[in-house]
Amino acid sequence: MAGADINLGELIKTDDENVEIKSNTETLEIYSERHPFSLALRISNFENEAMYKKFVKNCEMIIRRSIEYKEWRNYIVDVLQINECMITHEKMTDVTIEVHHHMPSLFILTTALVNKHIEENIDFCTFDICQEAIELHFQNRVGYVTLLKSMHEKFHNGKLDIPIDYVQGDYNYFVREYSKYLDEADIETLQARLAINEHNCSWTRDNYQEAVGGN
Repeated sequence: MAGADINLGELIKTDDENVEIKSNTETLEIYSERHPFSLALRISNFENEAMYKKFVKNCEMIIRRSIEYKEWRNYIVDVLQINECMITHEKMTDVTIEVHHHMPSLFILTTALVNKHIEENIDFCTFDICQEAIELHFQNRVGYVTLLKSMHEKFHNGKLDIPIDYVQGDYNYFVREYSKYLDEADIETLQARLAINEHNCSWTRDNYQEAVGGN
């Protein structure tokens, strides 16, 4: 076997007096006795609003790109067969179907998790927030709806109402447990989405293309 004659034990340095960087493995903090500053893995707050927004958006991006998120999405579409547009009833075999976060949006979900840690004085890092967000998905405690790709785009362009009747998942859990960590604007967004149903949305089954700007 290659390297079988190498004694790794002889190569390990036992004298760490000249080591520049050290670590407190219990608090997950690196430091140097030659410098006044240390660096901890977890934080308790942000220096400014710009850093706060950047952190939330970064978490959102990591969640969307994670294998676990893709598996959650694929389970809904492929295994549970929730694979038609809830508005047009077109099937995934004919069109592109996407899973849309509705109650809450993924950004609002991530924001609530970060705010919860800050308000409860619980230190956190990017991966703590992302794990908690993914766990809520696997606990079925986020509200989602399957949409034709173009319908999904229309919603984000402000040209489509989604009746709350169509939303899957226990979104009420999020409203009960996390809305207290949101600001007024995010709460208004949730209230507006909760208020839309089949009877008061801007379209019906017979005229949805015209109502949402279809050709």
